[in-house]
Amino acid sequence: MHRSLYRYILAHSRRQQIGLAGLTLILALLQPVPLELQRRALDDAVANSDLDLLTLLCGLYLVAIFGAAAVKFGVRLWRDYISAHVTRSLRDDTYRNIYTEHCPPQYRKDDSDSVDDGAVVSILSNEVEKLGGFAGDAISAPLLQAGTLIAVLGYMLAVEPVIAAIAIGLYLPQFVIVPIAQARMNRLAKAKAEETRDLGDFMVDEPDDSLFNHDPPDKFNSMSDRIRDLRKSFVLTKHTMKTINNLLIALGPFGVIAYGGYLAIQGEVQVGVIVAFISGLERIGDPIRDLIGSYRGIADARMRYGLLRDSFEGGEVSGPGS
Repeated sequence: MHRSLYRYILAHSRRQQIGLAGLTLILALLQPVPLELQRRALDDAVANSDLDLLTLLCGLYLVAIFGAAAVKFGVRLWRDYISAHVTRSLRDDTYRNIYTEHCPPQYRKDDSDSVDDGAVVSILSNEVEKLGGFAGDAISAPLLQAGTLIAVLGYMLAVEPVIAAIAIGLYLPQFVIVPIAQARMNRLAKAKAEETRDLGDFMVDEPDDSLFNHDPPDKFNSMSDRIRDLRKSFVLTKHTMKTINNLLIALGPFGVIAYGGYLAIQGEVQVGVIVAFISGLERIGDPIRDLIGSYRGIADARMRYGLLRDSFEGGEVSGPGS
């Protein structure tokens, strides 16, 4: 199998990923349109009591909302189709690595030539499904989130640079905190996966007569304790990072309202700008959370793919679509 998860995904879905990326960029570029329509509706139509302009802007707003919804539907559907295709390819490659190629020792029964069906079923139904499900989001999801951030922040900087800079300054610490916390979570997740696999191997290798009617062996207890401690460390890191990120996201609207309100009172900006910016921050908050989630998902998928790939003997295996 390919050494890189992304190389594997692109080998089996390159054309689909390119098309999906194009549709995703269209969706990202549509995000600032409702913000500008909101601003113009308040500052141009409502402020000047222009009913015709208000009707036109509201109509365009509905067109933009429904258009974005249609494009988002297409993006989600295309992602799931790609996931289904890559999952099928992963199952085929897993089958060939176990049954057609030289079967790895961990998939044999009692070091014999027969295959451990339970281990194979677990791989095909669990690991392959998770990796295949990631394939549709692998490129499109972070591209949409990053594209939305760039488009909305670019619009805000163009309309009112100072207020936008304050909002950006409140969000910047996340891009320092997340990589540090995620690196620790990656190490913990990998250690937990390896420890869980070792526990499974221990239970398979241990003779039945040493387990029946006996307390759990010391090795079983120590490995179970280790898995528990790794899980506790993982969730502590995850929830600490999530709490800090949510707090920073919540501070964004505060900065806009505080400084933007001051400028509005001084007559330096219009109220429509502040309303549009608050809506823009709401549109930024979700992509930031999703981008963090994508970062975690990519790390987790790479870890899972590495474990699956390393469990097969040999290097890359060529197959259909490779």
